[in-house]
Amino acid sequence: MALTIVLYVTVWLTEAASKVLAVLGEYTGDDLKSTLAMRLGEGLRVLAPGLLLYTLILVLLYVMFAALNGRYAALLGGWIGRRWPRSTRTAPAVAFLSVNGIFLIGVYAVNAALYPSSNLAYLNSFAGLIGGAPALKLIGLGLLGLYLLGFVVLNLRYAKGPARIVPLLAWAILLIAPFDPAYLIRRALPRPSPAVENGPNVIMIGLDSLNPRHTGYAGYPLPITPNLDEFMRENIVFGSCFTPIARTFPAWYSILTGQYPVTNGVRLNLQKRKYIKSAERCLGHVFGRKGYKTVHFTDEVRFSNVTAAEGFDVLRHPLMGVKDFVFGSIHDFSMTNVFFNNPLGFRLFPFLRMNRAVFHLYDGRYFLHELVTTLDRLKSEGRFFLVAHLCAAHWPYFHASPREFEFRPGAEPRMALYDSAVSIADEQMGRILEALKSAGLYENSLIVVLSDHGESADGHGSDLRNSEQNRTLLAWKPAGPTAHREVDRLVRTIDIAPTILDLLGWEADAQAFDGVSLKSWIEGTLGPEGTGDESVIMETEFSLDTPGGVGLALQAMVEQGIKFYEFDRSGLITVRDDHYDVLVRRRNRAILTPDWKLVRDVIIRGDRESVQTALFDLRKDPGCKRDASIEQPAVFQKLWEQLSLYYGPELASR
Repeated sequence: MALTIVLYVTVWLTEAASKVLAVLGEYTGDDLKSTLAMRLGEGLRVLAPGLLLYTLILVLLYVMFAALNGRYAALLGGWIGRRWPRSTRTAPAVAFLSVNGIFLIGVYAVNAALYPSSNLAYLNSFAGLIGGAPALKLIGLGLLGLYLLGFVVLNLRYAKGPARIVPLLAWAILLIAPFDPAYLIRRALPRPSPAVENGPNVIMIGLDSLNPRHTGYAGYPLPITPNLDEFMRENIVFGSCFTPIARTFPAWYSILTGQYPVTNGVRLNLQKRKYIKSAERCLGHVFGRKGYKTVHFTDEVRFSNVTAAEGFDVLRHPLMGVKDFVFGSIHDFSMTNVFFNNPLGFRLFPFLRMNRAVFHLYDGRYFLHELVTTLDRLKSEGRFFLVAHLCAAHWPYFHASPREFEFRPGAEPRMALYDSAVSIADEQMGRILEALKSAGLYENSLIVVLSDHGESADGHGSDLRNSEQNRTLLAWKPAGPTAHREVDRLVRTIDIAPTILDLLGWEADAQAFDGVSLKSWIEGTLGPEGTGDESVIMETEFSLDTPGGVGLALQAMVEQGIKFYEFDRSGLITVRDDHYDVLVRRRNRAILTPDWKLVRDVIIRGDRESVQTALFDLRKDPGCKRDASIEQPAVFQKLWEQLSLYYGPELASR
């Protein structure tokens, strides 16, 4: 037994060292290492108690497997000795090597097959030789099945009393946990009463980072969005919708308030709440005052800190703050990956629950289990407002068991991993729609399917010339019967909130929206003369000192960006006060119309900042490659005046 414990503690220490070295290897610059060391010191002061508990739990789990396998090896050694008396001296060694060899190879094979992004997926290099990940998974499960068969037989035959029951009970719990028995029991029990009809429920399904051009509906050649395509074919689709800022938290705040970032005060991911100007003007507050139950679901909070302050009664989120960053980054151990990435593991490691940030292990089915269960409760509680923010398609796109699609002409070859992540988000959306229909909630609900921002091969939130970063999905299903319609009009995500209130027949004057209602376009009652203003003001987050001014290299972004953030005593990560004004100043800005785009770029080189402003004719130059300012001075002046009027003192230099 002692030797087995030494073996598994050594395995754990080796895996821990491997992960630490892998993390350090991502950041090689001396400046970055010193910055990270400083921030790590701050974080450890917050994390120390939790880190000690986390380490203790990990060690105890590995000792538990050592105890199970030590007991197994002892039983097997005894059986070998009785079967072949001459092997009495070698039987313990043979049993030790057999039990632990089969078990560890099986565990590492399953880990590599299920979690190819794991730092411990060593056996992936052999997968191609044996038929890929499915074959590797089959081999791993076969070895573990052989291991368990022998374990059960030997325990039942030779073990007595608690020594027989406890190990079998432990393995029964480990094998049942991935099926989420609590969820299965809830689904098997008699359903609650039919849905209460107190007026339309309102449901927003947000697919983070989804570029609408990567859908089958828009002609994308890969079959990655079947559920979304079906929804769009049946409902009203706005084909030209843009967000004012392609960063998750500011983008969502604009959606929830119907206001531009300058108006609501949310300009940065993870900014301090004291800078928010519209903290009581979110849709959650509006629906709460109308007697609605307000619920917010999301599976990632690294880039967005939506809280109860946004008016939500119920929040189903991963842990928020530095724990989410640190524990999610370092949690990669073979035993916990294979046996505890499930509701049982969530009790031991709360940061895993619903957490897409732990991308190498993320399994979205448990997130959906909780959402579906909540829908079953909500339908009998009267009217509700539900926001489901699905983050599978957000950078860095990795997730457990990525899908491979055969390349087809017209697909973006640099975005294969993104397309795989989009397919996961589409599957999640499909489960939500199916649950709504099963619960009798679909027909009489107002459903908005959207993306908070778009995505390009170069990411999002960095380049206003690239329209795909700010282009968003927007599709509506009004309460009651609907018919498919496409609306060819430039609209904004800030138009969503006033439209919802208008469709419900509620007064919206007190909300001070920057957006306008799209009700007439949704209902098809607006004549061609009622076009109104078609423009959207856009901004990036902040520019960095790298070639092009918007650095895409991970190390460059972290090296320059990490110094802007700090931890508070609760572990929440926020932007430092002394850098807030600098970050707001160092952002690119633009104004977009159906035909023109005026872009003002801030270029950073060391301590120097310079500004370039250019005009682009989108009819002739959709890629924004050629400045048309000289040829079109009147257009330039008009758009510049609009941009200047909106930003005011922030545009001190032209």
